[in-house]
Amino acid sequence: MKFYIAGPITGHETDYREKFGAAAKILECAGHTVLNPAVLPDGLEYAAYMRIGFAMLKACDAIYLLPGWKDSPGAVRELHRAVADHKMILDHEAIMQFAWDITPPAGNLEAEA
Repeated sequence: MKFYIAGPITGHETDYREKFGAAAKILECAGHTVLNPAVLPDGLEYAAYMRIGFAMLKACDAIYLLPGWKDSPGAVRELHRAVADHKMILDHEAIMQFAWDITPPAGNLEAEA
């Protein structure tokens, strides 16, 4: 599956590449192809980044939303485009909450059975 990563970039200049890169690594290790807008060069105008991001998203099957996406106007626009194009939506925070909710309690479950 091909994933586009969306999340906050503007205002997060010191760490967004690391966060996007970590998400890309997880998805790639699971066998997916990743289009990561955080690898784009510095120096473009916001509108150019959005045009490139939309083109990357169009080539993907799904969008992967990083924490903080709700506070990012660009990521929200990308989500709306993904919904309009019937892409699969994966929210990192929802996935992590689900994983937390289904994690069995500590201890030896076989010994308790």
